[in-house]
Amino acid sequence: MKGRLHTFATLLLVAALVSACGFNIRGSGRQSGDQIVGDVFLVESGSISVSVELRNALTAQQVRFVPRADQADTIIILDNENLSRRVASVSASGRVSEYELLHAIDLRVLRSDDGFDIDEVEPAKLAEILMEDSQAQTVSVIRDYTYNETDVLAKDDEEQILREEMQQELLRHLVLRIFAGAI
Repeated sequence: MKGRLHTFATLLLVAALVSACGFNIRGSGRQSGDQIVGDVFLVESGSISVSVELRNALTAQQVRFVPRADQADTIIILDNENLSRRVASVSASGRVSEYELLHAIDLRVLRSDDGFDIDEVEPAKLAEILMEDSQAQTVSVIRDYTYNETDVLAKDDEEQILREEMQQELLRHLVLRIFAGAI
């Protein structure tokens, strides 16, 4: 009996210590996206190829979108999308042997929690904010692939597959950056 009481007291002490340090079982304290960033207004400067997918990814995290900026807790601004391909290396004969692919987007996240008064945001003021470089983060993904003139169709397919994978990775980075500043 005394052994059981000692074991029970030890377990109770361990449980108290573990709970006091803030330990949680993985996934038990997870917040939804709307608790992290609140209501979101998305602004796209120009045509952004990932905007629909970003909306879907954020909606999957339970983020709510609002139709007007003055209703939002967070404003997400996407700007300057860059999709490019450049020669990364050439062979001794002067032919292209490797290309580098780039997919980049400028991201600005304005939060009411950071002291930004979203109620004062007007369309004209959003244009000013878009011009400020101090708040922009460039989110980019770079990949390279070898090129062979004898396998042009296969290499074109490889480039297309790489671009799709890059877009998915860029989306993951955008979502992480949006949530990172709010936590």
